[in-house]
Amino acid sequence: MRQRRSRRRDALGKALQLLRWIVDASDDATGNEWGVRELGQRLHLSPATTHRVLTALAKHGLVQRNPNSGQYQIGMEFYRLAFRVQSLFGIRNVSIPIMQDLVAQCNETAFLGHYDSFRMEMMFIAAVNSSHPLRYVVPINEWVPVYAGAGGLAIMAFLPKVERQTIIERTGLAPLTGRTITDPAALEDELARIRARGYAFSRGERNIGAVGIAAPIWYPNGRVTSDLVLSIPEPRFDMSMVPALARAVIKHAQRIMKKLGVQAPTRS
Repeated sequence: MRQRRSRRRDALGKALQLLRWIVDASDDATGNEWGVRELGQRLHLSPATTHRVLTALAKHGLVQRNPNSGQYQIGMEFYRLAFRVQSLFGIRNVSIPIMQDLVAQCNETAFLGHYDSFRMEMMFIAAVNSSHPLRYVVPINEWVPVYAGAGGLAIMAFLPKVERQTIIERTGLAPLTGRTITDPAALEDELARIRARGYAFSRGERNIGAVGIAAPIWYPNGRVTSDLVLSIPEPRFDMSMVPALARAVIKHAQRIMKKLGVQAPTRS
């Protein structure tokens, strides 16, 4: 009995050791995926043991396997937990005071979106509500499609072309509302317009009656995996509001990037 408990404790120790190594070794400059054999060699574990530990961690979302390369990296469940206990310099904590400034200026609800390239979906990880009794509330920390609504399109527009095509093929652009763009060519045209003007605009594409304006947030690795979104109920919206609101959203997204030590690329 003692030996069995000891093995269980040892299995937990191996899992924590492996997870800690992946977190510490992750580096955008050198890559953040590893194969079973490489991990085993670095941690002095057999391939069978390493595979068993990775399978257990992947079951709980703490690591995830790239289906193309067969290699492993940190999973989104780990990121979700990390957001709960993140340091002062995490994207969420950096963004919330700036989102509060945006809401103070516009008195409309702001959201912070975040995209996962393996799931090819996004979630909203923070919200700052307006003072209006009529406002839209979106689920926080729940997966949603990236191809619909300003909050998704402001990210998708800046993904690599191959990744955009994979999203289109995988999802079939299933409509969320009657206004969702479901034609691949029309979607690519809209994404090109977003890249040109620096922000996304949508009206009822994800939620009927909701208007969205969103600006991308670049990370130090040169990718867009987050965005800043302003949501306005249609009864309170007029198209003449778009230029001023878009400038405000872009300005505050750039403030977030500055806090992250990033400067947005110049649009061509």
